[in-house]
Order: sequence, then structure tokens, then C-alpha cells
Amino acid sequence: MTEILLCVSFAYLLIGLEAVVPGGILGLLGFFAILASAYFAYLEYGGWFAPTLTFLISGMGAVALLFIEFKWLSNSEFGKNLFLDSTSKGQSNASISNEALIGQDGEILTDLHPEGMILVNGRTYDAVSEDGFLSKGTRITISGRDDFRVRVQRFQNVTNV
Repeated sequence: MTEILLCVSFAYLLIGLEAVVPGGILGLLGFFAILASAYFAYLEYGGWFAPTLTFLISGMGAVALLFIEFKWLSNSEFGKNLFLDSTSKGQSNASISNEALIGQDGEILTDLHPEGMILVNGRTYDAVSEDGFLSKGTRITISGRDDFRVRVQRFQNVTNV
């Protein structure tokens, strides 16, 4: 009986620590400790009833512990430091249509080897060079757009003759 109670207590401790230590490993170890308590119940009492009852009661206790823990913890001073309570809105690049951006000329703010930052019309963008390494201050033309960055080429001054 002592082994069963120790395993259940250890499982509850691990599951309780899971609320403050992210990753899921402690919760998984707590689940295995509940399985071990059911195994010890089988060794001590035999049959299927004692291990099943041990597993079910321990599992319901773990679920109740999690419920109480997150309800209490989210309202406590300690919990307010652990959980996010606000959101921030933003984006990596300004939302401009592909057609409006392609063909615009700009300047490189950081070396592109092949990625870096560019300045176009007073706005900065994440960019990748299609021409390989381009140094800071080089004039560029935007040639396309990927998911979160623009593709650029070295500026080519073409004059009509």
C-alpha cells in the first residue's frame, strides 16, 4: 500500500509541476507514475479490480488537480507572471499588394548575403538577393515576393534611346 500511495503522490507532484515547467515531460512522467501505482496495486492485491480502481481514481485526481491548478494559478499573483494575458498585433512586412511592390527601387540597409534588410519608400523590408551577395548601400529593384520577404535584384539603370 505504501508503494501505491508514494507513486500516486509522486505523480501528483509531477503533474503539479507541469503547470509551471513547460514542455509536457513532467506530465508524461506523472502519467507513468500513475501507471506504476496501478502496477503496484496489481502486485499487492492481484486481479484486475484493484489496479483498475487505482488507475481510475488516480487519473480523476490528476484531472481535478489540473483543473484546480489552472483555475487558481491563473488568478494568483504568481500565475499572472506565468501566463500571457494580452496580445500584440503586428506583421513582419507592411501589407502591400504584390503588384504595388514589384518593380519598386530601394536601397540595401544591411549586407544581403543573400538575406538582409532593405529600404523602399521609407519602409524597411526583409529581403533576399537573387544576385548573391550585395553590400550595404547598393541600389536594388524588387523583383518578387515570398511569404515573409521580398526578392530583390541589383538595380539596372535602363534608359530609353
